[in-house]
Amino acid sequence: MPLLTCLLLALAAHPDSHADSVVDFNAGLGGTVGYDDPTTALGPPTRLTVDGEVVTPFVPAWATEDIVSIGPGGWITLAFDEPVADHPENPYGIDLLVFGNAGCLDTNWPEGVIGGFFGADGGLVEVSADGTTWHLVEDVTADAPWPTMAYMDAPAYTFDPGNMPSSFVRPIDPALGLLDTTGLAYDAVVQFYDGSGGGVGIDLAPLGLDSIYFVRISVPADAFFAPELDAVADVAPYRPGDVNLDGFIDISDLLLMLSDWNGHGHWTDADGSGLVDIGDLLLVLAGWGASPW
Repeated sequence: MPLLTCLLLALAAHPDSHADSVVDFNAGLGGTVGYDDPTTALGPPTRLTVDGEVVTPFVPAWATEDIVSIGPGGWITLAFDEPVADHPENPYGIDLLVFGNAGCLDTNWPEGVIGGFFGADGGLVEVSADGTTWHLVEDVTADAPWPTMAYMDAPAYTFDPGNMPSSFVRPIDPALGLLDTTGLAYDAVVQFYDGSGGGVGIDLAPLGLDSIYFVRISVPADAFFAPELDAVADVAPYRPGDVNLDGFIDISDLLLMLSDWNGHGHWTDADGSGLVDIGDLLLVLAGWGASPW
């Protein structure tokens, strides 16, 4: 893995973005054998498979170390140490992301042209502020598009990580539907994700909740499929100068900006001038130390 990428991932590993503990777990019946470690759902989603392949929409996480399977009649309950808030500055109003291991079908392998999805195995999503009173998120399933994208500058199939990690706390625009992706070539897929690492987006506002601490994924006893879970994430509010879209403005943003200096990077051009220059640097410095929590 490139040194710059290692440094950025280490610096961007803010612990409050993802679930911190497993409250309880029942594997249910028919869950995939061996995929019964609930702690795999803690922390961030998988960027590299166990054999070193980069996770892309066409190569989902698949190892027993990466995902947990929940069979019919089963459930998993996860807790955050910090509240997941219905924040007014969250992109598109999305507050929570759920990462499964659904993937994209490739109609032109190995080019990465979307021709539908596989592995979207369902799973009910419930949230709670206190772990006692639960609210079902209607019309949302846990193991569903959008598939995880680990890097914005890696091809559809590769063992070489890119230098631009995606953001696992930034959602895809919910106005974009599955039909919008049909036939997209991989370069267009990357643009579609727009820096996001994917995930199923959830807005807490319709539930009447200001914040939550608990997420439960459950599977009805009569379900046919056993969904998989990789992670859940607290969406970070966007701030100018937050180059890596993680909700913080810190050394990782500065390093990314300097790596694109005098270039035309999308997010590194924080002021939208068309060039990464002193104006963008001043935005980073002005917001230095900003945190969503």
